[in-house]
Amino acid sequence: MINDLTVKEDNAVPARADVRWGPMRTLRTMGSLLAALVVGGCTSTGVRERGDSRISPTAYRGWSEAYRLENASASAVVVPMTGRLMHVGMRNGANVLRNDPDLLGRAPSETSTWTNYGGEWMWPVAQSRWSEFSAGEWPPPPALRTAPWEAEAWRTSDGRQSCRISRRYGAPLNVLVQREFTLDPKAARLTIKQRMVATHDTALPLTLWSIMQIDRPQQVVLPVRSHSAFTNGFRVMMNELPGDAIASCPDGLICDLSRGGGFKLGLDAREQWMAARRDDVLVLLRADHGFSGVFPDGNCSLELYASDGNTYAEIETLSPEFALRAGEDRANTLVVDLRPCDPTASACSLAQQVHQLTK
Repeated sequence: MINDLTVKEDNAVPARADVRWGPMRTLRTMGSLLAALVVGGCTSTGVRERGDSRISPTAYRGWSEAYRLENASASAVVVPMTGRLMHVGMRNGANVLRNDPDLLGRAPSETSTWTNYGGEWMWPVAQSRWSEFSAGEWPPPPALRTAPWEAEAWRTSDGRQSCRISRRYGAPLNVLVQREFTLDPKAARLTIKQRMVATHDTALPLTLWSIMQIDRPQQVVLPVRSHSAFTNGFRVMMNELPGDAIASCPDGLICDLSRGGGFKLGLDAREQWMAARRDDVLVLLRADHGFSGVFPDGNCSLELYASDGNTYAEIETLSPEFALRAGEDRANTLVVDLRPCDPTASACSLAQQVHQLTK
């Protein structure tokens, strides 16, 4: 199990890195041949703490290696082959995340940098930066090519279940990325700790950009900044917003996805949360960055993408951008809560429910 990330410089002896979760620290390296932990930068090494028990991989929708976390309230599945969280749902309930039926069980494409499995994942650099090291802002640059991640999972004595996945991104990003998913012992709550460690000085600004692809949601609830730089608290980043798609309530904005899709919105909200309703389940996503700075995409901390035909919507959180020297790290924490909700409730009643949950 990886308590520490290993940074391996070119032509250097591998070193063990002692890093705890936090805004930014410099790795304390210990030159030791015992630190044999590099698989694209990271690998599994055993059980996290004395007394923890390993969770064995299981099959999921055609993939032979997946890690299932479950309690009496909810379940989650991480698939290392995709580098994504592919399932989140109430226990014995529907998956709220989209899974592309044509890609189930398949390895990442060898002919494209983009394999849109669905699920939930992260990128270490904002899309508006892609043209700085690629031909344009789409498709993803070769450095971001979809690829398998290393993984391990374990259960602690207090009932928490965790899965950690790790991947190395080469130049010009030069980072090791680690994501740790932990399911609460009882509640329908999944905590995701994310960390990036620089293997070399980074060549361009980075961000912790997390994307959650919700399967056919009806509504998305958004916070609004009282003194936003954007008209009505958001800006349209792609295409046109359908008429009457946004309703303003005292507790936030409601985006009605039945009005149509094919658009993207950016928000400069101070409150770092978004929520989506899929039938009678509310998915609340919150982010705690622990550090300040300017956010990407014109200072957008939250973004919403709605696909054509409302086959899915992406609720996205972005950290402030940052640069790292070799050995430095940055981290943030996401919390996903699933709650029952009334699908017949008014838009403002739904916004009020979300607002109460964020307090």
